[in-house]
Amino acid sequence: MSRGPGKIEQAIAGAFTERQSEFFTVAALAIIAYPGLNEPLKKHRVSVVRAADKVAARLWWAKLTSERPGGHIVYCNTLDVRSYTLGRLRADFVNNDLSDIALEALIEPPTEQNPYAHRTRWEWMQPGAAWWTHVETARARQRGDTVEADRLLAELETDIGRKWGRLSMGSCR
Repeated sequence: MSRGPGKIEQAIAGAFTERQSEFFTVAALAIIAYPGLNEPLKKHRVSVVRAADKVAARLWWAKLTSERPGGHIVYCNTLDVRSYTLGRLRADFVNNDLSDIALEALIEPPTEQNPYAHRTRWEWMQPGAAWWTHVETARARQRGDTVEADRLLAELETDIGRKWGRLSMGSCR
């Protein structure tokens, strides 16, 4: 018989609830779940992943695996466009080795002073863009509005099709 969430789950749920616009790596969650821990060992990481998976499912957070070898795990809030964007960037093959400060620079409006302006993902989180649409779809699903969620996804697919054109099997020779 279960007695409810344990200390680790409660610590992770608290972090997810209090800092909804952020993303978390497993190492960061281990430090939150185990106060005083400097270097998380494998047993800590495994325990954190188990607990975080349960909490993420309840609170609409996504578990993303990095596209680089070793595939570290990142958790981001699917209901918050900033968290979702930063989580996607941290898991991305190209950007996952950047510092958190550099990732923050990637979501700022492009300016001449921004050294990462050529790699900006700011436009992807603006209303109507891909990552904004992913977040709005998750919000609609959370409300139980599957019609709106399906409409948003169909609109995104149409937009992608219009921008990139249709690929046909015959052109892949």
